[in-house]
Amino acid sequence: MYKQCEIPPSKLKKQVNLAKFSFQSTKDIEPLKTVIGQKRAVSAITFALEMKDSGYNIFVTGSYGTGRTTIVTDLLNKSAKNRPTPSDWIFVHNFSNPDEPLALELAPGKACSFRTEMQRLIHSLKGGLKKAFESKSYTGRKTEIIEAAQKSKHDIYAQLEKEALAMNIRIKSSSMGFVTIPLKNGKALESQDYEALPAAEKEVIENNLNEVQRRIQEVVRKINQIDRSLQDEIDQLNEDVARFVVENYFAHLIELYTLWPAVIDYLRDAAEDIVANVEDFIGGESDREMHIQGSLPHKLDKYQVNVVIDNSKQKGAPVIYETNPSYNNLFGRIDKKTFQGYVYTDYTMIKAGSILAANGGYLLLDAEQLLKQPFSYEALKRALRSGKLRIEDVFELYGYSTSTALRPSSVPLNLKVVLIGQSHIYHLLHNYDEEFRKIFKVRADFDYEVEESSRTIKQYIQFISRVVREEELKDFNRDAIGAVIEYGFRTADHQHRLSIRFGDIVKIIRESSFWANKRRHKLVQRDDVEKAIEERIYRHDLVEEKVHTAITEKTIKVDVDGEKAGQINGLAVYNLGDYSFGRPTRITVNTYIGSRGIINIEREAKMSGRIHNKGVLVLSGYFSQKFGADMPLSFSASITFEQSYGTIDGDSASCAELYCLLSSLSGIPLAQGIAVTGSVNQKGEVQAIGGVNEKIEGFFKVCKARKLTGKQGVIIPTANVKNLLLSDEVVEAVKAGQFTIWAVNRIEDGMRILTGKNCGRRHKDGCYTKDSVFEKVRERLVEFARRSQEFRKSLSTEPAKEKSSGEGSQEC
Repeated sequence: MYKQCEIPPSKLKKQVNLAKFSFQSTKDIEPLKTVIGQKRAVSAITFALEMKDSGYNIFVTGSYGTGRTTIVTDLLNKSAKNRPTPSDWIFVHNFSNPDEPLALELAPGKACSFRTEMQRLIHSLKGGLKKAFESKSYTGRKTEIIEAAQKSKHDIYAQLEKEALAMNIRIKSSSMGFVTIPLKNGKALESQDYEALPAAEKEVIENNLNEVQRRIQEVVRKINQIDRSLQDEIDQLNEDVARFVVENYFAHLIELYTLWPAVIDYLRDAAEDIVANVEDFIGGESDREMHIQGSLPHKLDKYQVNVVIDNSKQKGAPVIYETNPSYNNLFGRIDKKTFQGYVYTDYTMIKAGSILAANGGYLLLDAEQLLKQPFSYEALKRALRSGKLRIEDVFELYGYSTSTALRPSSVPLNLKVVLIGQSHIYHLLHNYDEEFRKIFKVRADFDYEVEESSRTIKQYIQFISRVVREEELKDFNRDAIGAVIEYGFRTADHQHRLSIRFGDIVKIIRESSFWANKRRHKLVQRDDVEKAIEERIYRHDLVEEKVHTAITEKTIKVDVDGEKAGQINGLAVYNLGDYSFGRPTRITVNTYIGSRGIINIEREAKMSGRIHNKGVLVLSGYFSQKFGADMPLSFSASITFEQSYGTIDGDSASCAELYCLLSSLSGIPLAQGIAVTGSVNQKGEVQAIGGVNEKIEGFFKVCKARKLTGKQGVIIPTANVKNLLLSDEVVEAVKAGQFTIWAVNRIEDGMRILTGKNCGRRHKDGCYTKDSVFEKVRERLVEFARRSQEFRKSLSTEPAKEKSSGEGSQEC
């Protein structure tokens, strides 16, 4: 085999060297307090947090398990400690417009005390008012006013009666008003006596009666005026007494909140309302009785204080992570109650949401969950754009409710919103939502790997110590820490980069501690970490085991020894979401005379993806460059993945397909014990692919099951050598000479390994080195072209022969 391309065992796996670090176990290591890597993301978040202008909200992108939420939360908490504690918020009754409750801002921790003070004030004020209205001075003054009015009315009545008697008319009061009775000689005049009177006397009596009736009307007007004046004086007395008491009670509370003008305005409005409705305030027995009897579903106490945000226990700015960002959870809600089929609500049923709770601080949301919730995303944009939060009934807002609901006053917003989501969500919103670009101006993109350095290795060790301390796990010894770090390299698929998908790393740390505990080890050892990794693989590799069994039993045909032309073992990776594995796949090529070029059977059957189709088309470009400069290519070739029943995508098999095509055309067999992976370009350069470790290990398992011969191995791109992090089993087999891994840069190197022959050099006449692979391919293509031309000539002469034979028979 081609020794120059063999990869030495030392390059097949990352060897972690912890000699620079002096410790025996995680007991000796200080837990990590910083962030590993993520310089770009941390810088973006810090910038956004320090920007005070609007619109500098943050959208965090990155892979799951990179610690996005944890790191962002830590950064937000750190920033929040240096910010002032935000204000409290309350809702109170709006005395001028009851349907629009007022939102009032108070100093942090003052909302509950204000509510308590208001409750005490109202309670004591009721007693104070009752005492004032039951006092001797009040009752005496009220009695004076009433008696003065009564005396005035009595004097008017007396004067009226006196004037009426002077005209021989008596005035008698009744339930229907006043009755006038004519008199004669001091006695009431009967009707028959009245009829017997002369006409002149009757006329005098009628005139007197009319005059008395006129004077009665004047008296009634005066009495009504006296009654109105009496009521006005009593009302004024009540108002003066109530105002004196209320102002004295409210004076202290108003003095306490002089720095909050809106609160002062509310207190003055409440005081005026109490003065204006003092009788209801101190009475209310009828309403209370009606409520007990069930006539009233709800009686509102207008002087209650609804505390929606209480920051009395908050130190610094709040950091709220809303895991279920529904409309009500974000923006708050207005509850309703029912009573005997009657639905009612008031300002005391207003509840705050996460946005108001995070006001003055930071709100953390999952972008995908936010977009799944109806109304939430649009309402969030509207609130951030306007800088105001209004708690509304969502059903009324969108026209789903016919009943009138409350419309509380808006609350000014001052918060940073952080959305965490995948990159594709960010790009969709950024490209198709213009408002999104104005509101979320900062993107923090989290990386999934970090470059290896002494600093990052030390931080990784500290991270392991931090997990052990926080979750109270068993301590890891030196070798166990090395094994976890090796797993970090393997997860990153790079010998010089560590995975910072901490979700996967933490799982291995936990599970290693579990196995150490089960084995009764005092410290977690390397074999505990390896056991955790093995068990994790075992829990997920059922499909891989079934495929491997099918290959071992030759249900799926794969050759691992011998030589065959036009047949090769390609390598594919199966990704099951939580687990991926590699397996060999037989690729075959048939070549024949024709003009269709390279036929991708998977494409014809609509079983291949666009990237795979492109990879096959690249082969045509390679053949045209190598063999089509001096002659037209006249051949057809069919390429297929045997026993493939699903969609195939990716271009990592294009090298194997090209080797197989060259073998079929040249007639030179390929070694079946060698599998191939790699992409190729039109110039014949071998390009990097993904999943190199899974592919090598998958083929190794098949070879091991069939028996290792020492002639088996895998050809990979040289660009993938840095990605090799193979299992100890594969490395040991390579060391023992039972398995080989080659790295190639060009197709020619791979063909030499597979066939033992050189591809040859191109001469000026277009030919290649004699008996080389490329020369045999060229000769076969020339032969195909010659046979094709001869066949066309034979077809062109056939009609002439038929015509001449036809004429001869006619002459006969």
